Amino acid sequence: MNRKKKSEPQQLRAGRAFHRQVQADWKTQAQGDVEIEKTTKMPASKAGRMDVFVSEDGSEVRAIVEIKHSDWDKMTPAAVRRNVKRQARQVWRYIESQESLDGICPGIAFPKRPKDTQQLKQIEELFEEEGIPVVWEDEPVEERKAR
Repeated sequence: MNRKKKSEPQQLRAGRAFHRQVQADWKTQAQGDVEIEKTTKMPASKAGRMDVFVSEDGSEVRAIVEIKHSDWDKMTPAAVRRNVKRQARQVWRYIESQESLDGICPGIAFPKRPKDTQQLKQIEELFEEEGIPVVWEDEPVEERKAR
């Protein structure tokens, strides 16, 4: 039987490409031992995969980075809040799966900032309340420092 393969939606393809690019950048640019898609045992015996896990000399954790391709421009303020909370819980579950919480630097990366500056501010403030810095790949470091 000749089945036609369904094509992957553009948003999903773009998300996968962004994911691979950020992981490749960490692999080539970060100091320490960088592991991509590192499996970890989560609370309640569930397994999880950290997008980027950086340790020093294979032991002490330095960074756990989650990569998302959320389209914030399409979300209502209530949806933004729900998504930030859900994504922050995911990052914190990865952190809590580690033997020691000392020295862990969480982070979350997105491809582009929302167009609405109020929405951008809301997202960053919500993640900041959770102790998670946000990186926007379309924002130069100098611009971020100036904000």
